[in-house]
Amino acid sequence: MFKKIVLGSVLLSSFLFSMSASMVQTISKEKLGCIKGLGVKRISAIVNFRKTHNLNNINELLQVKGIGKGLLQNIKEDKQKRKCTNVKSSKAKKKTENKKKDIRAE
Repeated sequence: MFKKIVLGSVLLSSFLFSMSASMVQTISKEKLGCIKGLGVKRISAIVNFRKTHNLNNINELLQVKGIGKGLLQNIKEDKQKRKCTNVKSSKAKKKTENKKKDIRAE
């Protein structure tokens, strides 16, 4: 009996904490950046896909370039990285690099 209760609670918790299509449809870029395997390019691809498609099933993300079964599993299970990808920082970093080049040129 105890084994059934433990198994039931494990299955229930995995169901409650798995990512759904509606969650992926509304999740912010910053939160997407915390999922293992998602970098700036894949986050941008997901955001662009969301703009043109209404996700009814999370498996539809397989249509996004760069997302395979392994990465889809990470999204479903909401596997977190140690350090989140900051989507905005990549553009800011380029701007600061350009400013440094301008200063050196002077």
